[in-house]
Amino acid sequence: LAIIEDAAEAHGLEYKGRPCGSFGTLSVLSFYANKHVTSGEGGMILTNDDGLAERCRYLRNLCFEPERRFVHEELGWNLRMTNLQAAIGLAQIEQLDNHIAKKRRMGARYREAFSSLEGVSLAPASTSFAENDYWVFGMVLDKDRGQTATELMSALGKQGIGTRPFFWPMHEQPVFKRAGLFENDQHPVAEHIARYGLYVPSGLSLTDAEQDRVIDVVLDTLK
Repeated sequence: LAIIEDAAEAHGLEYKGRPCGSFGTLSVLSFYANKHVTSGEGGMILTNDDGLAERCRYLRNLCFEPERRFVHEELGWNLRMTNLQAAIGLAQIEQLDNHIAKKRRMGARYREAFSSLEGVSLAPASTSFAENDYWVFGMVLDKDRGQTATELMSALGKQGIGTRPFFWPMHEQPVFKRAGLFENDQHPVAEHIARYGLYVPSGLSLTDAEQDRVIDVVLDTLK
């Protein structure tokens, strides 16, 4: 059984002492702008299989044939990373430990500030198998607070605090429902956090003063 591991947001994270990105036959990382390591866009495929690695290189480079350029036996994609993007990505990797340390410090400050809020769930700082590296800092409202994430985001936005919602569940995505991929599926946990979960600012450029203002506005809005 081949395993494809989605480690898109898990740069530098470990699970039971093993690096995320090392579990799959193929593992994927994202280098989108808000990740711990970014090249602006793009990503990386990790594998220990030389044949799969060569196949990936072939497909990402328009399936150019070694014998004769511009003669194609298969359809490929133009997914090549530029040298400039690669240079940025390599420089970012050198700073990964520093980035994670800053994110964890940010996460600890948020947790300390928000731990007294009633009816609000926060991600744990650590578990028995992993330590949170705070790619993002999420909070989930209890339903009985009578306020959805959208409503809270609107209130924060009016005070200049940008936020974003949690991801929407796959079984509720209109494109998949129209395709008949999901019928009468119910996943109450995913449905709840999609409607009551949001992320507060935690980018690497966020200063302590800016984070203090986020904390003050969130506390004032939720208390």
